[in-house]
Amino acid sequence: MTAFSLLPPTAQHLLAELLFFCAMAQLAHCVYRSIAGSAPRRRVPEWAGFAVLFALCAHATAAMDYPDYPCALPWLLFTALILFVPIHALRGIRQAVRESRRTLSPASVRQALDNLDSGILFADATGRTVLVNRTMNRLAETLTGSDPQMLGELEAALRAPGADSGVEKLSDAPTLCRFPDGRVWRFQTVPLSDPALAGFTQTTAQDMTEPVEINERLARENAALHEANLKMNRMLARIADRIREEETLNLKMRIHDEIGSSLIALSELAAGGDTTDTDRQMRTLQDAVRCFSGSRGALPDAFEDVCRRAEEMKVSLTLDGYLPESENAARLIVAAARECVTNCVRHAQGSRVSVAIRSRSGVCTVTITNDGAAPTGPITEGGGLSALRRSVERAGGEMHIAWSPRFALILNLPEREAAEE
Repeated sequence: MTAFSLLPPTAQHLLAELLFFCAMAQLAHCVYRSIAGSAPRRRVPEWAGFAVLFALCAHATAAMDYPDYPCALPWLLFTALILFVPIHALRGIRQAVRESRRTLSPASVRQALDNLDSGILFADATGRTVLVNRTMNRLAETLTGSDPQMLGELEAALRAPGADSGVEKLSDAPTLCRFPDGRVWRFQTVPLSDPALAGFTQTTAQDMTEPVEINERLARENAALHEANLKMNRMLARIADRIREEETLNLKMRIHDEIGSSLIALSELAAGGDTTDTDRQMRTLQDAVRCFSGSRGALPDAFEDVCRRAEEMKVSLTLDGYLPESENAARLIVAAARECVTNCVRHAQGSRVSVAIRSRSGVCTVTITNDGAAPTGPITEGGGLSALRRSVERAGGEMHIAWSPRFALILNLPEREAAEE
């Protein structure tokens, strides 16, 4: 078998270069296994193989450079190694990759920590950093301007971020900081509970951007709702004032009309005119005086007054039932009867108004009808009916107006005094 030193120089150089390439492939195989964390007993043969290949490469190089240094090794040995070693190295690297995916190693743990979107840092009992992932390292560089070497440096920067860092502290407990990119991080340091890791601490940084933005948006919306409520309350107060003003104006106009007509009749009486209507005019003046003085008299008497006014207007007013004990409900019934008598004469040209009162389950239902002409369409509420509706609704009742086939005013009023205003 031909020795390596007897080959032509070109063949010797080719085999030496290929052998050097094989040695480098074996070195890459050994280094990858070491990084992947394979067992030491499996790494020793691979390193031994690299040493043998490196020695053969040196031996072949010396035989080419020094003719007095013959290489008696057969050239077929070099050829076999050149064919075998690359295949073995590639298979070993492939197997190491598969093992790294199936097994947990320090390298895989560190890779998993670096892939976390949350920051994490482990420190020993002296505060020295022993492990930090990529996210925490980036946050610490923003806070301190350098890699985190000691936990105390990071904690000091969290207590009082530097003005040049662009970090804004939002709260102390928990520690919330807004970084220049707009993200909000919560930092927390806790001791490790494992007895074997006594004295070690774990510092985490959790992204709280979305919860903080939601809370800020809710705070803005609550402030807007509070302002809207204030505006609504002010508007309701203005509406209530306007309602009171309208009711006062309606009352003034009504009293003005009644007193005006009475004064005219009395002036004619004083001038020696007709004296047949004196009693009615005096009662009208007495009613007006009672309204001004706040003394409305007994409610039955008030209903009798409505009956007398109806007779004067040639209208028969009948009552089917009894006025409720609730003063407010009775007052509303009297007001409704008075308004219906006036509208019967003014709009329906009728001569009879009926008031039916029924009480059931604490609700007093009042139905007022007349014998006048039926309305041709829905009733348009004027000043009197509108004021009556507002009074009924403020008392907690309901008011309905029917126009077909006949006119009917229906009131549902609470009988209890607690429901009165």
